Amino acid sequence: MTISKIHLFRLTLLTLPVLCMLGCSASSRIPSVAGNKYRYSVSLTAPEKSAAMLFRDDRLIIQFRFDDPALRFQVQNISSDSIQIDWAHAALGLGRPLLSVRNLSTFYDTSATPAMSPPIPPLGVIRDVVAPKSSVTLRGRVWQVADLLATTDGNSFDRESAIRASVGRTIELSLPVKFNSDIRNYHFLFTVDSVRPISWAEYGRPAWLPPAPPVPSLGPSSEDNITAAIIVGGFAGFFRYMITMKRTPVIE
Repeated sequence: MTISKIHLFRLTLLTLPVLCMLGCSASSRIPSVAGNKYRYSVSLTAPEKSAAMLFRDDRLIIQFRFDDPALRFQVQNISSDSIQIDWAHAALGLGRPLLSVRNLSTFYDTSATPAMSPPIPPLGVIRDVVAPKSSVTLRGRVWQVADLLATTDGNSFDRESAIRASVGRTIELSLPVKFNSDIRNYHFLFTVDSVRPISWAEYGRPAWLPPAPPVPSLGPSSEDNITAAIIVGGFAGFFRYMITMKRTPVIE
């Protein structure tokens, strides 16, 4: 091997770890750090039992779906008047106390107070979600959305046991609905029927989840500083090697 090829080989060895750290490390660590993934089966138990999580009275029909970060629902107005959901007084309980909530229109809003939904006319249908207000947070420049119930065990036996012990746990939803001047407070109770491990290939981002809005940059974050330090350190090592390298004529 010629001297120039040796130098090229050494240069590759110096830069390869930097490239791997920047491009490969973060993505490859996500499943291993999160551990195993789990999925819950949930049913409606009050005001009446329904495995399909469907409820109907003389004014509305509502059906729920349980997703990792929120309860998703569709409601149809079957009364003769327009109705509205009173989001300011809606609450979700994963245990006591009940928590204030977010819906699709306020999912990433850090300041707004939920208001009445737009009027739903007779036979009108809307689709929305309900999640605890505290489950959506802005950390630095990254929006984070927590699951309603823990769905990853972090490779911890204790966390796995806690997840499996969630069978029988209840979730409460208080949903006030305004019919003209009359407000009816619907109280729904859901129960975890089962939980099972799933492969990460089975998991996908919920289609309804809104894309996170951009966050204005107020300066470099700590992650940016770490990345810059890695790059500078890598190139500093390379230049130190080039400067101190013995000047040997190339032999063909």
